Amino acid sequence: MQRLYEKLKKYTLEDAINIEKIDRQFLSLEKLYKNKILDDKIYLFIIIVNALICYQLSWKWEDYWEEFWEALINNKITNFSEIYIFFEEFIPESKNNKRFVNIKLKRVQKIETFYLDFISKSKYYYEYMWELVDILSKIMNQKKEAKTIVFAVKMFSYWARNIFDLKYFPEDIMIPIDSRLEKLYEKYNLEWTKYSHIQEIKSFYIELSKKLKIPLLHLDAILWVNYDELVE
Repeated sequence: MQRLYEKLKKYTLEDAINIEKIDRQFLSLEKLYKNKILDDKIYLFIIIVNALICYQLSWKWEDYWEEFWEALINNKITNFSEIYIFFEEFIPESKNNKRFVNIKLKRVQKIETFYLDFISKSKYYYEYMWELVDILSKIMNQKKEAKTIVFAVKMFSYWARNIFDLKYFPEDIMIPIDSRLEKLYEKYNLEWTKYSHIQEIKSFYIELSKKLKIPLLHLDAILWVNYDELVE
């Protein structure tokens, strides 16, 4: 891990924020924000829902989020029923998210129980993002570190930054462990074996986050922009 730390120690939390601002997913939501026709609270909830079904994509996540905002931009949505109808029509026609349509629509249905509470407390959940992680994990019956759960909070934050003051991600929200992070772990952890447990991978990034003094979800941006160089 020390070798990876040495390559990244020049980065600060401010650097991570600046990298996030050039994330295509961030830019997609920024475009949507500039052309918004709905209440911000509605958008915040729809973004969470979309993140929760953002898995097993046919192409890159960035491409999917651009497709998503283009489909959403002219839709006038005022309640959860209309949110569900939007996804019911959008997902089957999506170029990038057409796998497991029925399962994903069931996930959309699940989150309805959170709708009214979220709409009344959206700023609160931005200020206390860890609580949002906790609620989403319970509703979706997933672990708090599940990729779609932490990704939902990340994308929620991207939009919320347009409305409220910048809030840093809490240190105890996990980085989404995907194939990129597994490959970096294999390269930079001297004790790695093919039997390494996922918990060991998490501990590796938790330690790296602490050494860099950059919260895990912000660290994700730094690893993303440097990935090709780091994995060589």
